[in-house]
Amino acid sequence: MKLGTLVRITDPDQADACFAPVAAVGITSCQLAYKPEHFTREAASKIRQSADKHQIEISAHFCGYRDGRAVYDLKYGFCVNGLIPAAYRAQRLDYLLQGVVFGRWLGIEDMIIHAGPIPNNPFSADYPDLVAAMRQLASHAKSQGINILLETGAESPVTLLRLITEVGTGNVYVNLDTGNALMYGYANPVDALYTYGSYVRNIHGKDGLPPTDPYTLGQETALGQGEVDFPRLIQRLRSLQYDRFITIEREISGEEQKRDILQAKIFLSRLLEENGFSIN
Repeated sequence: MKLGTLVRITDPDQADACFAPVAAVGITSCQLAYKPEHFTREAASKIRQSADKHQIEISAHFCGYRDGRAVYDLKYGFCVNGLIPAAYRAQRLDYLLQGVVFGRWLGIEDMIIHAGPIPNNPFSADYPDLVAAMRQLASHAKSQGINILLETGAESPVTLLRLITEVGTGNVYVNLDTGNALMYGYANPVDALYTYGSYVRNIHGKDGLPPTDPYTLGQETALGQGEVDFPRLIQRLRSLQYDRFITIEREISGEEQKRDILQAKIFLSRLLEENGFSIN
């Protein structure tokens, strides 16, 4: 298993300053969070050179949207997030299509997106448009040798599996966010693995609490301080023969974030070793 974290880059000329602290604490993989106004081959080259210099494997590119309209809550997010809203869909899809080409320039295989919230009702008026947009994106990605990984949480696990099945291109997979599975109130990650476990290609190691307010996500916490059952999760990953990436995510900043990431690395390393995983 490879333990990593997210590396956020805004300026490719400063990529060294982003990768160096990760390498300094013995972390050898990352998901790249990078959403420029325009994707360029030059930026891909600079980021790749810096990652290679510090011996950091980029497991995936987390490609966001640049319009600033996303709202991560349990009310308005259903109207404005992902590829659901017609007002933003064409612009966001175009950006993701460019992100696919960037991934090929970067020399990676996986791009992660927020597709939804995906309607849990397959007869929702929004659902056919989402399937069509996803099929266009995934087909283009397949032609470029890229997989599309769907971030979890904002819909039930079976709904995510349904979308993957109905897009049907064979290159749509799952980025399991263990915290989101709880924080959105739809599932817990151990149970979710029974539904889409065979599609998981990357994991956000994140902890959190279920929501208690019907309009607000549950609180994110440091690993081991929330309600994600990591011992059972690791056991389930073992039974699924998952041995790829766990990418530690802590949605705060500053010194506390650094401390929590290092503690999460220790916490996960111990659990993985107890369950017979080798860490590299």
